[in-house]
Amino acid sequence: MSLAYWYALLHKKQNDLSRLQTCNGQLSGKQSEFSSNQHLMTEPELTQATWKGTLATRFDDIRIDGILASYQEIQTTQFTNVFSTLSNKMEQIRREIESIRATIARLEADDD
Repeated sequence: MSLAYWYALLHKKQNDLSRLQTCNGQLSGKQSEFSSNQHLMTEPELTQATWKGTLATRFDDIRIDGILASYQEIQTTQFTNVFSTLSNKMEQIRREIESIRATIARLEADDD
């Protein structure tokens, strides 16, 4: 394979890494926004003045045990998994970039 191929591949991998880094930063911002909105899952608070009784209690249970629990699952486990996957992929691409650079250096040395 020619040097042009390896340079094109290097450029593609650098672009892929840049896009993943941008995605990671944007997702981190969304995670912060997501975390700051957790309080909205249990609003409005149910009181004697707003809504009471068995239906109100069941509704509140659904909000806390269903909606809030799911929200917290996304906030902790799912975001952690996504960031871990992104990190692993970025590290893989960094290793590929180093390997491509080594190949380019070897090919350029052979041309001399």
